[in-house]
Amino acid sequence: MAVPVYAASDSYTSTLSFQGEYGGKSRQYNHQNIMYAAGVESYIGGKKIAYNSSVSKKFSKQYRVELYRKTGWFTKDKIGSVNLSRYSYGSAKWTNVGKGEYYFYFVKARDGVSVRSSKVIMKGY
Repeated sequence: MAVPVYAASDSYTSTLSFQGEYGGKSRQYNHQNIMYAAGVESYIGGKKIAYNSSVSKKFSKQYRVELYRKTGWFTKDKIGSVNLSRYSYGSAKWTNVGKGEYYFYFVKARDGVSVRSSKVIMKGY
């Protein structure tokens, strides 16, 4: 007799594009740990900025990823944050956060630069 087994999947992919602050969609995570990974690029006026270009030297080289746990309809707890490069692959891990509904919040200076990624991975493990 076959017994159905439920495998909780909490691996999500998305895209990212923001200029100042951006709050991601809340998602359910069924593992104790959560990670974020993305290869990002920076743009100004629709043109990609190279890491060591004269243009990039005028701006901050980092953006911040914050992880929040939803605790109610309008309440949340900040789990932690990490600064990552605006010009390359970066990842962050939060351990022993527990199962629950979480979302990522992204912050960078309002300097006219757009941070973008075509593949963001958010995963419970």
